[in-house]
Amino acid sequence: TEPKAPGLFSKAEAGSRQIVLQIGLGFTAFIIGSIFSAGAATRILDRIGLLDSEALEWFLRTVLERTWLFVFVPAIGFGIGRFTEIKASRFAMIAGFSGEIVSLLLVTGMNGLDYVTQDARGVIARLLGLFVGMALTVVAVNAGRRSAAVAQARGLAEAAKRKDEYAAFLAAAEEPKPGDDAASKK
Repeated sequence: TEPKAPGLFSKAEAGSRQIVLQIGLGFTAFIIGSIFSAGAATRILDRIGLLDSEALEWFLRTVLERTWLFVFVPAIGFGIGRFTEIKASRFAMIAGFSGEIVSLLLVTGMNGLDYVTQDARGVIARLLGLFVGMALTVVAVNAGRRSAAVAQARGLAEAAKRKDEYAAFLAAAEEPKPGDDAASKK
């Protein structure tokens, strides 16, 4: 009997599992990345001291706060791309948006909605950062998939080489030995 093609329910179940995984990875990237970026921002800005340019200081602080999106989501995307057949754009959008939603909820809960929306420069930077982070994640997932393909090709080549070596070993083992002919004739 031939195996049945997966039904609609099993396809939906597999898709929902992928979405839940991607949401969880985006949330995890936000939490871990925020912890690291807060520490890095504090250390870097303390060492630099007051900058002459307020715009440069704002830009640096914004980039450091978004490290979770620029570094951790792409790093997780590379890993997930290395081990699964996942669509890069879908992973980038779901993981990026889930982390961004958590970020917005935290900022809104601590400072109020007006804090998030009052600064047009901050809103634009948040949106621009989200799209840059998603683009970096797409690149990282695709790089992970290419890396997996290279590793698989290397493994297949190594397996073929081993197969040839084993076939030569078996052929040599099955060849009659010069002394074996005399013993088999008696």
